[in-house]
Amino acid sequence: MDSARAPGPVDLHMHSVASDGEFEPEDLMGRCAAAGLGVVALTDHNSMENVPRAVAAAARHGIEVIPACEISTRWRGREHHCLAYFVPLDDPVFRERVERIRSADLERCRRWVDNAVREGFAITWEAVEARAGRNRVVPFAILRALMLELGADDERLARYRDNRSGLWPDWFAPGRPLAVEPPYQPELPEAIDWVREAGGVPVLAHPGATLGDIDPEAAFAELRDQGLGAVEAWTTWHKPEQSERFAALAGAAGLPVTAGADFHGPTVKPFVKDVGQVTHNGPEVLTGLLRSRERR
Repeated sequence: MDSARAPGPVDLHMHSVASDGEFEPEDLMGRCAAAGLGVVALTDHNSMENVPRAVAAAARHGIEVIPACEISTRWRGREHHCLAYFVPLDDPVFRERVERIRSADLERCRRWVDNAVREGFAITWEAVEARAGRNRVVPFAILRALMLELGADDERLARYRDNRSGLWPDWFAPGRPLAVEPPYQPELPEAIDWVREAGGVPVLAHPGATLGDIDPEAAFAELRDQGLGAVEAWTTWHKPEQSERFAALAGAAGLPVTAGADFHGPTVKPFVKDVGQVTHNGPEVLTGLLRSRERR
């Protein structure tokens, strides 16, 4: 990537059907073209499977795709996501590492369905794969919709037709009837090392959604010293004032900031209507990432 190039708006966070997105990569790149984006990153959870298809489709629209993914991690008792940019598609060690996370996530989905079958709900893994695709980590929003559809006559589900957010805490949360053990996830500093070892740039995704009561100023400094390359300040997960604060704190820690809409689709994340739905996404985002890439 030429750091001198002025590619127009960027969007460095979106998902396809390889993880919990609802669109094929070709459809996503068409949306990116319609939104006038110049550089994008397909950041499927723990998978780079669809990046080559995105690259091929984007080339037809004159769009550049940064090879990337989003790694599910743990740190200080919470789940955090690490965006991995510029990771080579042919790095077997990195691919094997993230595949272990993806496989554990897939097994959790299967156990959810097994538990639902045990409790007498009208759902099967075959029905899930028919709806979501084979060998796919099923977005909970799709699993929930399928349970409600197939269980149309199940009185236990009646209350969730108008209050769908209640299904998780009542049935799937820890200690509830369909709960399963959390899947394997590496510690965040370990995942940062993975990305750096692969020659990429590790970025803390949407900190406002994951840090909770962890002090962001201290967290950014600590993770910077462990190899973090940037912070995703501009995202649909944050209110504008949150983004401003995270951008300021990242700058104080010497970290550049990135911008990504985190587009999934209307079922999984309905408040993000399309790719490119993010501010502060000019070429300077790429300049900061490239500097971070060269630094280590």
